[in-house]
Amino acid sequence: MHAIALELLAPHLSTAKRCLDVGSGSGYLTLAMALLMPEDSLCLGIEHIPKLVKASISNVAKRHKNVLDSGRLMFKVGDGRAGLHEFAPYDCIHVGAASQDVPDVLIEQLAPGGRMVIPVGIRHVQDYLVIDKDEAGNIH
Repeated sequence: MHAIALELLAPHLSTAKRCLDVGSGSGYLTLAMALLMPEDSLCLGIEHIPKLVKASISNVAKRHKNVLDSGRLMFKVGDGRAGLHEFAPYDCIHVGAASQDVPDVLIEQLAPGGRMVIPVGIRHVQDYLVIDKDEAGNIH
């Protein structure tokens, strides 16, 4: 799924100023997103399990400490279903865990011209959605 997410987000990541990884887990995908973004950008991972946030920072610091130290990559503890208002809007949003519906708050935090990838559905019946917001704010 990480490879598919990166492929779908890549055209947006290359010019993105801010991106959000909801359910950042180990930090692997969040780091990959940050490395595909311009050097003056910010990639944020939000995870509700504090131990995972600590582990993700430790994982990234082993080989890419400079990305953390530069402020280009940050991890936060929180409920990703609410997004992260403090840094919105986001040019890219990746959601790792399925939701029954696309959370309106994440659509609100998606910047015009932005893209979100999110699994939607219940248990074993899910769709992997690509949601684009045009410059007028319309969702496609």
